[in-house]
Order: sequence, then C-alpha cells, then structure tokens
Amino acid sequence: MMKLLIVCVVVAAVVAAPTYDTPIPILKDDRTQNAAGEYSFNFETGNGIVRSESGYQADGQENSGAFSYTSPDGTPVAISFTSGAAGYQPEGAVLPVAPALPYQRSDTFVH
Repeated sequence: MMKLLIVCVVVAAVVAAPTYDTPIPILKDDRTQNAAGEYSFNFETGNGIVRSESGYQADGQENSGAFSYTSPDGTPVAISFTSGAAGYQPEGAVLPVAPALPYQRSDTFVH
C-alpha cells in the first residue's frame, strides 16, 4: 500500500509540474569587456526581463546597473543599483523601507 501511495504522489507531482516547452526568445544581448577589466552588458528577453550592468576596477570592483520584470502577481519590478566600496545599494519602489526612528538625533559626530 505504501509503494502505491508513493507512486501516486510521484506521478501527481510530475503531472502538476510546470512545462517549459516554449523557449523564451532573447531579444537583445550586448556584451563588452576590455583588458583593463571594464565591462558592460545589456539583455532583454521576450517575456519582459531587462537587465543592464557596467563596471570597472578602482581599488576594487565598481558596478552599476538595473533590472526589471513583471512579478507573477502582475506587479512591475524595477531595481537600480550601485556596488563598490560602500557595498551593494539597490533602489526601487518594491523594496521595503525601514521605519523612521522613534526619536530625533541630537548629537553629531565628526570624524
């Protein structure tokens, strides 16, 4: 009985799995790179995904770019970012925002 149950669960999972029969076309795919480590790329797919980035070496890697797509619930997602000595810094309307501090800062500190 247990074997029959396992077989039924496996068959149901295979039948319910999404199929990827239709390939998504790549509408744009531009890439550049030079010997100094500078690079850029841009691509766009037929299902609305867009991605671009460029970067260079400057006491570590410096990058900036953006990506956009439509989420499964229909929400447009657009994120831009920079990355370097200050870390990864994304920006976009869909990103959560920390709540305001419950107090006003009174002291300032000088380096």
